[in-house]
Amino acid sequence: MGFWTWFWIWLVLSIAALAVLALIAKALVNKLGSAAHQAARLAETAQPLVNALDAKPAIERPSDSLLADPAIARARLISLQKAKIKKREKRQRRLIESLKRFDPNESRFH
Repeated sequence: MGFWTWFWIWLVLSIAALAVLALIAKALVNKLGSAAHQAARLAETAQPLVNALDAKPAIERPSDSLLADPAIARARLISLQKAKIKKREKRQRRLIESLKRFDPNESRFH
């Protein structure tokens, strides 16, 4: 085969390779455009969260109560402990009731 035959073969192969490369690049650009669109939507959705994180409420430390009546603090502590115990007992009662209603034929156990 002569020079011109090889020249045309390589020219056609090069043009075909460039066409395939252009198609791959076009698909990549389309995917990047889609990803950029999704990122813009995500940023728009996340903006209220960012605003909420930036606007943190100022939490004040409670003042020391050295001069306050210890009986009041003790009564408050006891009431908080009673509420915690009641909450724990309520949860235990709920769990016991759910065990009483246990049905092994429910679909979540199959």
